[in-house]
Amino acid sequence: MDAQSNIRIESQKCYHNPQGPAKLPVHIRQDGEVDNEVVNLRRCAGDEIIWESDGDEFSINFATSPFEKDTFHVPAGESTNSGPVRPDAPIDYYQYLITNVALAKSADPGLNIKP
Repeated sequence: MDAQSNIRIESQKCYHNPQGPAKLPVHIRQDGEVDNEVVNLRRCAGDEIIWESDGDEFSINFATSPFEKDTFHVPAGESTNSGPVRPDAPIDYYQYLITNVALAKSADPGLNIKP
């Protein structure tokens, strides 16, 4: 096996958190802006996002989703989780749209899917 092959194999390894998949919080403010503009999720670990509303009701929409669903509903003052990243989701950057249902305001943060 050559050095280049070792690098490819090493970069594909999955390092799991001993506590299991990470559940990464993203707080959505009243104006639809978030506290984490870009979140890094590990596909092989089954990481997920938990969107938490600081007030109003929000809708989360992906044009192309790394999750089983492409639309998520976050009730006012509550939270919604994405579920784990799909095992077949490409390693990529995914932009999503957050819409404040009551005010019709939007923001467009994103997330990175890592191996």
